[in-house]
Amino acid sequence: MDAGKEALSSLLGNKREPTLREQIEEATSSGEGCFSLTYEERVIGFLGCVGSGMFLNCFSVIRIGQLLLGNPVPFAVCFTIGNLLSMGSMCFLVGPARQCKNMLQPGRAGATILYVAMMLCTLLVAFSSALTHIERVVLILICIALQMIALAWYCLSYVPFGRRFLTSAVCSYCFGRE
Repeated sequence: MDAGKEALSSLLGNKREPTLREQIEEATSSGEGCFSLTYEERVIGFLGCVGSGMFLNCFSVIRIGQLLLGNPVPFAVCFTIGNLLSMGSMCFLVGPARQCKNMLQPGRAGATILYVAMMLCTLLVAFSSALTHIERVVLILICIALQMIALAWYCLSYVPFGRRFLTSAVCSYCFGRE
């Protein structure tokens, strides 16, 4: 689009949203974000973090036996680091400042705060010596469940009408309304 059409479009309020690639390239040229990585390096970093995070989350499932037998630390640490890697992967694409800004937008802040708080609680409970084995297991499982719920709620904020659809479906299921 030439400059005249862009100016007319912006006067009429018809701004088009920049693509993810354009946002990444803008962040790179303006000096914010992940220093001076190329687009391809950012995608590789993103995929590496997401892949590592998913691997650690899957690997933590193997460690559920240790959790149930009284050693919750390997499971909790593996699961939490996997989540941190996955959550931080977007920093490669949009930069840490923009990622934090996106996570703390009014519609996402609650889910983000709950997600991070439950990751911290998972670790605190795992390393706590003041709790019995059963208390630690139950609290860790509750923290993990709340992490997953918060993550799903956060992800649905990016899907148009995603939260509304889920809320409607759950209410319909629970109250038998069609």
